[in-house]
This record gives sequence, C-alpha cells and structure tokens, in this order.
Amino acid sequence: MNISELRYPNESNEYRDARAALLKDEQELIDKVKSVAEKRRNLPPGGQLKEDYVFQWANDGKVGTSVKFSELFADKNTLLLYSFMFGPNWDKPCPSCTSLVDGFDRSWYQVTQSGASFVAIAKAPAERINAWAKQRGWSQIWLVSGSESPYQADYKCQGDTDDMQWPVMHVFMKRDGRIFHFWELKR
Repeated sequence: MNISELRYPNESNEYRDARAALLKDEQELIDKVKSVAEKRRNLPPGGQLKEDYVFQWANDGKVGTSVKFSELFADKNTLLLYSFMFGPNWDKPCPSCTSLVDGFDRSWYQVTQSGASFVAIAKAPAERINAWAKQRGWSQIWLVSGSESPYQADYKCQGDTDDMQWPVMHVFMKRDGRIFHFWELKR
C-alpha cells in the first residue's frame, strides 16, 4: 500500500497531503544521513597519534595506575574516546556530560562487542573521577584521567586552561601498528 493511500480514522485530505509531503522530506533526510555516514566510513586515515599519551585509570581496582593510549585499544582496532567536562578544580562534572556517560556506561558492552574499545576521559584526578563514577553507578565503561597528559589540549577537548573542558568524542584507528585519528564529534 502506498502511503498516499493510507488513511486513519477521521483524518482530512489536507492532513494526508501534508503528511505525504513530510514523509517525502523525511526520506530525503534519511538518504542524506546514509550518504554522509558512507562518506565518514570511507575517510582516509587522519593524522598519526602525536604521542603514546599516558593516562591514569579511574576505575575501581586500578585507580591511579598508568595506562598508555595504545593500551586502551585492548584487542580492538578502533577506539572511541569520549572527553567529558570535569576539570581538575570542578566540584563535579557537567550535568549533560554526566547524563551521556550514564548512557555510555549502559551501552559499553554492546559497543565493545561490535569491535571497538570505548573509554571516557576527564581532566579531573583519577580519584575524583572514580568517586563520581561510584556515586553514579558507572561500572562498565573504562574511565581514565588525563590530568597529567597533554591529550585534551592536543586534541581540542579543552580551551586555554585545564578547567576549560569541552565534550568531544574522538575515534582513533590502528593500522599497520600505527594509530591514526579518524573522526571527531564536538557538541
């Protein structure tokens, strides 16, 4: 059945014509989103990782233990690294970022099962990130502190100071033993 033939109780022809026009626009938007996604998948590698940054784990059982950027990939070739807004002198992280990490924590398993490693990083010290994670019930997503690393400054996750944090999702890829920046999303 064609959508223009579809009718619901008591709807007017004016409504159905407007709805059919809107459905056409929606399909064009979906087609555009698919086209952009295809272009994203076919991006060539970006710049090679500047250095093998060293972070501190912020998860229970390993808080403060050093971890290299390259180790965050684990056995995967793709790394999603979400920088959330929690500066070293902040009392608590950004509420919007907190909400996102709430969701990321719940979806971490599905993402990592699809072939990507998924980590959240903040500039606050590892102990403070861990305390916040406990308060929020975050138990799945890997958490690291970049408090002693230039990563957030190098990859534009902060402004002029460590306390000027920005929410940014970066994607990195391993190719032939090297790590390349692939894509970013800034809110």
